[in-house]
Amino acid sequence: MIRHLLILITLLWPMMMFGQADTLVLEDSSALNLSFLVAEAMLRNPEIQGALSRWDALEAKVPQAGSLPDPELKFMQEAIPGFRFDEAMYSRLELMQTVPFPSKLSARKEIAARIAGHAHHDHLEKVNEIIAHLKRVYDELWFVQQEIVLDRENLRLLGQFQSIAQTRYAVGQVSQQDVLKSQVELTLISNELISLRQQELSSKAMLMSILNRSEQDTLGFAVIPEDFSFGANLDSLIALALETRPMMIHESLRVDEGKAMLSLARQEYLPDFTFGVERVTSPVTGFHGWSVRAGITLPFAPWTLGKVAAGIDEASASADASKASFQAARLLVISNIKDFYYKADSFRRQLDLYRQAVLPQSRQSLTLSLTSYRTGKSDFLMLIDAYRSYVSSMKEYFTLRMSFEQTLADLEFEVGSAWVSTAR
Repeated sequence: MIRHLLILITLLWPMMMFGQADTLVLEDSSALNLSFLVAEAMLRNPEIQGALSRWDALEAKVPQAGSLPDPELKFMQEAIPGFRFDEAMYSRLELMQTVPFPSKLSARKEIAARIAGHAHHDHLEKVNEIIAHLKRVYDELWFVQQEIVLDRENLRLLGQFQSIAQTRYAVGQVSQQDVLKSQVELTLISNELISLRQQELSSKAMLMSILNRSEQDTLGFAVIPEDFSFGANLDSLIALALETRPMMIHESLRVDEGKAMLSLARQEYLPDFTFGVERVTSPVTGFHGWSVRAGITLPFAPWTLGKVAAGIDEASASADASKASFQAARLLVISNIKDFYYKADSFRRQLDLYRQAVLPQSRQSLTLSLTSYRTGKSDFLMLIDAYRSYVSSMKEYFTLRMSFEQTLADLEFEVGSAWVSTAR
């Protein structure tokens, strides 16, 4: 248990060093803390717990692999007249023990230890996978909830449009069509809110599943810091992944395991031994005494050499396959890191452009159009066009931000580090 807590602290410490900035939230919800959700998933997620249990099970096999086979105790009675066991000529009680060649035991224990090491890094890789999945779903929830906030603000804004249109219609400055168009826009927003609510519930259901929470539990409002940064170095990320990514360590252990299996296969040319001690009694003759015996296997016998050679060929082929698998995994990780790195950098540049130019300009355009419509200098179509352009820009910004955060989650998964960007 202490070991499991230490693993949890080691994985969570980097993310606990950085907080989350405030984000606009719905009035009837509380802000979620992504770091705490990650910690909860690591403690409660069934897949993570299953991987941890498999690691424990394989670790328990290590001492078994280095142990001697069970001894054998035999009892025999010989030369029994009929079925009168008490008149048997001899009674024998024998204790036998098979002893593999000493280096075989150490090799088997080493292989079992490496297999347990695989399970350990499989567990860490599962943690890595679940955290990345959790972050992606969390980002989707943030996106949907931001659109809900935006649409609620749009309802207020369209209500303002409708009020101005009704005022101007009442004094004969515009036709009733302006009022009807504002009502249509309000209806469309209300309909979109219904769809967004369904998406929000679906994202929350997925999060609840990852966290292994009860169906009666609830989740609040996802928070992503307003400010973001992405200054990671590509070469450093690749070097970090090749050194610390659990999957890469797993594959390197497979290479070492292949070498150990090949070494063990070659040791099959070495003999095993059998030792026994026997207590012999003869009630008929009154003899009481001991006998000992010893045996040795003959793996180098002509009729068994082919079996050992075939085992060596099998182990050699498996070792070569492990090396090829390691190289393939290495190339795949490098390729994925480059892909997600370039995507994240592209999203960052687009986000900067939206924040510095697109959003301020579209907001300013909407403000000017609203003023012009209120004073009768423009028509309702121009106002709606400016409104739709503003809403489209905001939604595109939210989409880019979600894509950026999800790409960071994918990049973190490939690197094997919980936090590539300290802003998360």
